[in-house]
Amino acid sequence: MAATYYFLSAPNDHGVLDWFRSQSETAEEHSNEVRVLLHYCQFGALAENPDGSFDPSRSPIVSIFFPKVRRGALWTVGEVHFIYKSKEFPELERLRKRFQAWINESPAIWERKHDGREAYGYYLDGTAKNIADVVFALPSGLAAYEAGQYFVAESDNEGVLDRVCGALRLRGIDCS
Repeated sequence: MAATYYFLSAPNDHGVLDWFRSQSETAEEHSNEVRVLLHYCQFGALAENPDGSFDPSRSPIVSIFFPKVRRGALWTVGEVHFIYKSKEFPELERLRKRFQAWINESPAIWERKHDGREAYGYYLDGTAKNIADVVFALPSGLAAYEAGQYFVAESDNEGVLDRVCGALRLRGIDCS
């Protein structure tokens, strides 16, 4: 079962990674400037496609995209991806369910099914509302959101950011 969870937090807040590190299951961490991959070696090896490329759907991994600053004024929405097939990795599926229970304890800052009924979602811009059914807020993300911090999706390209920054300039916010 592929599942993705979206969250708001400060770019330097690694609460999500700390949660994974606090679990009894241990993972090898592989990080770069974009994400952290957690490989749960005790559940299996990394699978390869016939061409030698990495196949995340057949590997016991979790990927975490931490929020980062874009254009000086925008923060990206964090993402946690469970891409594996649950039948192949039941232990990882149990970890995913525990993570889901943990993240569900955080306030949902935006839910697609409630769009328009509440004031939330105002500071989610670009495609941030299009990528998720629900966006949770960790304490640092909730504080930033309530202080007027704008958030965009990790995948928003330069064209989307140009449009967002153009609209924000009309509100007195410079993010060029």
